[in-house]
Amino acid sequence: MAEGRSFIKWAGGKTRYAAQLVAAAPSFTGRYWEPFMGSAAVFFELRPAKAVLSDANPELVACFQAVAADPEAVMARLDAMANTPEEFQRVRCQDPVTLGVVERAARVVYLNKTAFRGLWRVNRHGAFNVPYGAYDRPYYRRETLLEASRALAGVDVRLCDFADALREAAAGDWVFLDPPYLPEGGFADFKRYTSGQFREADHRRLAAEMHDASRRGVLLTMTNSDTDATRAIYAGFRVTRMATRRDINLRAAARASFDLVLSNY
Repeated sequence: MAEGRSFIKWAGGKTRYAAQLVAAAPSFTGRYWEPFMGSAAVFFELRPAKAVLSDANPELVACFQAVAADPEAVMARLDAMANTPEEFQRVRCQDPVTLGVVERAARVVYLNKTAFRGLWRVNRHGAFNVPYGAYDRPYYRRETLLEASRALAGVDVRLCDFADALREAAAGDWVFLDPPYLPEGGFADFKRYTSGQFREADHRRLAAEMHDASRRGVLLTMTNSDTDATRAIYAGFRVTRMATRRDINLRAAARASFDLVLSNY
């Protein structure tokens, strides 16, 4: 059964915890918002009637839009792409803005499935710079991708800053936020998913926008790192801890950890 699953894996994504987060969701009457879309794991688990998914990563947004519109064409393009170091290097070096809609989407899925640990990392110029992972696995599962396309039908998928989404959200809406985490050190510090890093100043800006939205009656949930800095920057929200694993960490003993779940309900 493919329902409830994303078609990509995203570093820091909430696939493993989506059911837990949805079970703790507030009762909301408006739209569902996910301003840091990533793999949109919580969206796919929730399957809301009305939703706005957005991200600052143009390649990710283009991919979701194409999968929603024409999943068969995306799969056909993926079927023509070889899982070899040479093909990976060719695809990695492509300038995505020169590609057609389908090819651009297929490039995202291909790199997501063949790059080292499925990371999406770009340099300051926006060029993808993760090495080849040499994984022997399919780029997609047909039913998962088709079900994702069905789930995305009628969904508003946007390229925008989180502030734009939060400012548009209205009373009775639920916004789930999964930003690049405040750093814990070492391998936890992956935050270059776009050409601009997500820094402490961005977290402070996010906190201010969350408080503004909360005053308007918007329901909010955010996941972030369990640090003193997180608690200080996002002071004023209800805080709980959620046991997690850091699969991006190469040392197995360092993978067990906790995330903070902050909310206003």
